Amino acid sequence: MRFRAIYPIVVGLLLGTLQTGLYFQLTFTLSSGFGTYLMVTLCWLLGSMIGVLWLARQRISTLAVLLLAACAYVFCSLLLLFMPFNTTLVPLYAGLIALVGLYPGVFFARTSPRYPVSVLFFRENNGFIVGLALGTLLFMILGRPVLWFSPVLLIACLFVLYRLSDRPLPSVTPP
Repeated sequence: MRFRAIYPIVVGLLLGTLQTGLYFQLTFTLSSGFGTYLMVTLCWLLGSMIGVLWLARQRISTLAVLLLAACAYVFCSLLLLFMPFNTTLVPLYAGLIALVGLYPGVFFARTSPRYPVSVLFFRENNGFIVGLALGTLLFMILGRPVLWFSPVLLIACLFVLYRLSDRPLPSVTPP
């Protein structure tokens, strides 16, 4: 079905905008050093690894993991908004980024049986690249609110796509 075909693209768009949002918000309200970029990248990858190797095998729905990632992103954004330049919160930011990274790990682990690997990575990766570029351009044109609202819009799109699909992707992988 066509909804199933665009699902990985929308996930890629979401992941690209989430990474862009985390990077720009942390860069402008915490530190613009290389360590910020490194923290976003490493914590995201750590969360993804935990998602692939452990969380995807647990009895928790993919949508619940997506909601957890969204809440972690929003909480990180609110902390940066209300407590800018507070470097004592760096460990908390790292943990929140790892929580956001759980979703891509669970997504790949649970959807790889439904798509040929080349198709899954092609669609998600192209969506990710477009999400990075679009997030950056929209941030430059419209400012920080784009970093808050574009992920929420894409998450809503994912919920709709998931519900409209006649053969939804697996929500929980059996043990």
